[in-house]
Amino acid sequence: MGKYDWRKHEKKTNKRRDREAGGGARTMRLRELIREELNFLLRGEVRDPRLDGVEITMVELSGDGSRARAWFTSKDERDEREIVEALDGAAGFLRDDLAESLGLKRTPDLRSRRDPATHAFAREPQEPDDPNERE
Repeated sequence: MGKYDWRKHEKKTNKRRDREAGGGARTMRLRELIREELNFLLRGEVRDPRLDGVEITMVELSGDGSRARAWFTSKDERDEREIVEALDGAAGFLRDDLAESLGLKRTPDLRSRRDPATHAFAREPQEPDDPNERE
């Protein structure tokens, strides 16, 4: 009886887990296309003043592609709830335009959240480049 090669099993398990989590090449391309199209629409098509300066930094898709979470950042410190309300209000328009421009049969439901990485970075005080410039 031959030895069991656990590495083959591990590779298969990892591939299956990636597919379930939406980590395939097609899903990655689709996430990037959705992010680019949402940013294009926010810059030019959406007329809500609450969304001025809002940029989508990342999109996550559910395993079946029925839901998408868009992570956003804004140039100025505004209330997160206000921006989320505005994005939720524009979700129908954004979804319809995504379906049309990307040619999708099933367009995911859009949900939005502030990107915690860029939000925390914006709050940190900036240090000077030259240590001799400190007061």
